[in-house]
Formats: sequence, C-alpha cells, structure tokens
Amino acid sequence: MILQTIINPILELLLGIIIGVITVRVYRSIIIATQKQHVKANAIAIGYHTTMMLVSITKLIIACLSVCHILDIDILHPATMRSASKSSSGEDGQMIFNKGIQFIHLLIYTTGIKIGQALQPVGLTGGIATGKSTVSSLLQQQSSSRPSSDTKKDTDEVEFVIIDVDSIAHDILLPTYNDSVYNRLVDEFGTDILMKDEATSSGSGKDNTTTHHRPLIDRRKLGDVVFKDKSKRRKLNSITHPKIIKIMIKSILYEGLNLNRFVLLTNNKTKRKAGRRVVCVDIPLLFEGGLPMKLLFGSTIIVVSCNPTLQLQRLQSRNTDLTLDQCKERISSQIPIEKKAKLAHYVIMNNGSFKSLKNEVDEVKLQVGNVIFGSQCGIIELQWLIIVAYHLYLYFF
Repeated sequence: MILQTIINPILELLLGIIIGVITVRVYRSIIIATQKQHVKANAIAIGYHTTMMLVSITKLIIACLSVCHILDIDILHPATMRSASKSSSGEDGQMIFNKGIQFIHLLIYTTGIKIGQALQPVGLTGGIATGKSTVSSLLQQQSSSRPSSDTKKDTDEVEFVIIDVDSIAHDILLPTYNDSVYNRLVDEFGTDILMKDEATSSGSGKDNTTTHHRPLIDRRKLGDVVFKDKSKRRKLNSITHPKIIKIMIKSILYEGLNLNRFVLLTNNKTKRKAGRRVVCVDIPLLFEGGLPMKLLFGSTIIVVSCNPTLQLQRLQSRNTDLTLDQCKERISSQIPIEKKAKLAHYVIMNNGSFKSLKNEVDEVKLQVGNVIFGSQCGIIELQWLIIVAYHLYLYFF
C-alpha cells in the first residue's frame, strides 16, 4: 500500500510529461506543415481553419480522457456516476478525502504536462561561421522591422529567450566554475592546452580575477588537439557533453516553466510582458548530438545556413590565426550545412546583407511564435473546465 502510494504520483507525473511532449510535437508538426503549404499556395485559409478545428478537438479529447483517468470516471455509464455520487453522500468524510486525493493527483498530472511542454524548446543551430550568433541576437530583439500592415501584436509580442550552449561550454572550462571539467581535461590532454601566464593575466574573461593564478584552458589549443584526432574528440565530448546537457536541461526547465517570474515578484521588479514566449536553445552541434538531441529539439528546429564558399571565407576572416587547412578541418568536422538545412523546420539563409537577414529573421520569429503559443495552450485549461462541468452535472442531475 505504501509502495503504491509512492509509485502512483510518480506514474501520474511521467504520464503527464509524456502527454505534454506528444501533444506539443503533434500540434507543432501540423502547424508547421500548414505554414509550408501556405507558402506554396496562398489560398489555404479554409484548410488552415480546418486544421485548427481538428487540433482543438484533439486537445478536447485528450483533456477529457485525462480527467476521466485521474477521477476514475466511467463516461460510458453515466448512471453509475450518479449512483456513486449518491451512495457516498452518507460518507461525507471519506468522500472529501477521496476528492482531495484525486485533486492532488490531478495537480501532479497537470505539473507533468507543463514539464513535458517545457521540455520541447526551439533549437537554433547551423554551421561554423554561418552567422548563428548574429541571428541569435536578432531573435532576442523585442522590436521588429516588419511592415506596418502587420499589427503590433503580431510583431512586438514574441519574446525569444536564448539559452547559449556555447556559453555553457565555455563556463565549464573555468577552474572556479561549480560544474567545471578543468581538472579532467588537463589530466587527459596535458598542460599544453593551457594559456601562458601572460595571456591569462591579460585576458578579459569574467572569472580571471578569481582563478588564483591557475592558467585558463586555451580553447584554440584544445581545438587544435581534438580536431586532428577523432578519438581525442570523442574523449573530449564524453567529458564535456554530460555536464553541458545537465546545465542545459536545468536552464530549459527554468525558462520553460518561466520560474523567473517568481524571482521578479520577490524582488518587486517588473518585466516586459510578451504574448508569446519562446524558449530557444542556441546549440551548434544539435544534429551531431544524435537521438537525445532529436527527442529534445525534434519538434522545432531553426538552421542558419549560407553558401559553403562564403562559410569558408567568413571563418578565415574571423579566425585569422587559423590556416586554410585548419579552417577546412573545423568545417568538415561538422555535418555539411546543406544536410542540416534539409533536416530543419525553418531555414534562415545568410548570404546577403544584414537588412535582408533581419527581415528573414523577423519572418521566422513570427511563424515560430505562432507555433509555440498555440502548442502550449489549451489542454490544462480544458481539464479544469471539464472538472467543473462534471461536478455541476452530478449536482444538478
């Protein structure tokens, strides 16, 4: 009995997470497919509204089945529901206790749905030197340069919250970071990957003043070591990736559940409200991460792409200390950008001017905002409405 009392809430939580993930992925796949059809044919309005109606009906069915499961309702035999309600009228204490347990289970299940929805962020990726960082900055901008014919609600109220995996990967290399891999990397690859004392003391890193004169890891030197040897690259990934994923998942849940609002309320601070809040993870090696990354980001992926020749030229211009062969090695170590573009839901081409890039980013930002906003609304609200309707039915009939 005690074991069942412990296991049941865990199962309800897991079931809620699964339902949350599935509904988000199904909804997004339908809306993204509809958006692509809209691009190919403008006369798709009727099909779009039909799709929305089907999605709403699906959400209603899922909400009904969820409530019936949690409250143990037999919807096929209404007379049984009424008789059960009447038979328990003489046992008010037990009935209140049972209702309380059902309410707790429903809260746990609803929490699971919210967690499942939060665990489906947007993935932003691309090849090295394709302009992904620029696109990430543009996505975070609140103002929009879209034409004035679009309403302000459609343009300004999409807030992108960016989780930068590259920044996480940089932080864990610092010797003073809580989840640092500094010692393990030095033990594995030797002291040759460390900066010289002069470079360390003159560096501009945010933690240089607290490293206690321990030389920092030089990412360029570490890159030279691992890009030449696949076995060393795999070893580096086995050390850094678990830490990066752990920190990334924490950040996704924190931002996806919007826990920051409680901190703002505690500190009496105000934050700009956005009608559509999008949690986006800037992750360079999304496709290289395999199945786990596909499960996490598979519903909505944005790829920043450009011409391969232009990509090489940008890398050479950006990293002047790298030779041509070293630039080619870094590009070839990743999945070809053309293949990434084919696997994406949205592709931002960065071959032209900054203005054209910004316009393209605004368009994608609006489309993704519509998809995310719709996929995260409906089921939980419908559940509570169904519960109220169910108890009103028992009371009056």
